[in-house]
Amino acid sequence: MRLTKLMMYLGLLLILTSCGFLYGQPETKTRAVTDLTEADWQVADFQFTNQFGEPFGSEDLKGQYWIANMIFASCPTVCQTMTPNMITLQEEAKKAKIDVQFVSFTVDPDFDDPQGMRKYGEAYHADFSNYHFLTGYSLDEIKEFSRESFKSLIQEIPDSNDIMHSVNFFVVNGEGKVLRFYNGNTDFDAKAVIKDLKTIVR
Repeated sequence: MRLTKLMMYLGLLLILTSCGFLYGQPETKTRAVTDLTEADWQVADFQFTNQFGEPFGSEDLKGQYWIANMIFASCPTVCQTMTPNMITLQEEAKKAKIDVQFVSFTVDPDFDDPQGMRKYGEAYHADFSNYHFLTGYSLDEIKEFSRESFKSLIQEIPDSNDIMHSVNFFVVNGEGKVLRFYNGNTDFDAKAVIKDLKTIVR
């Protein structure tokens, strides 16, 4: 039984770490930046709930560039690197006067309510003026949304408190088209990302 669960876990890990192959993503020029301009990925329309308990969705982001990722408040692994990286990116974008919104979708909506999302953002000193932590949907809904919009899988890990999800930061334009993804984990490169953002955010 343990061997079966281990093989299942390794299989899921392979799927999530090799999604570039699975979904035919373009080759990366660097490990930090991947151009998706020709991939024709479109974010599905959505309306969820932000950290203040208010409705927030794709209509609020029309005409604006935004950067999205997947996290959850009790994440014991990658989120502890990804969220500080996103905050660094928010700070560096502000310094560079790059007008961009930041959106984090929880992959644990049963536990991450708006108050929990607000506390999570505050713990990392997020600037809520352009950072939106979203919840207010079911796990099945966010799984479908992530798969459809970002070609990324979300999967609970058996016998674990962890949830597998993408470690990428996705850049979306004002029409909802995904233009880039940046590695948001250990290969995050703030300088490379800011340089790239300057070329696409106008």
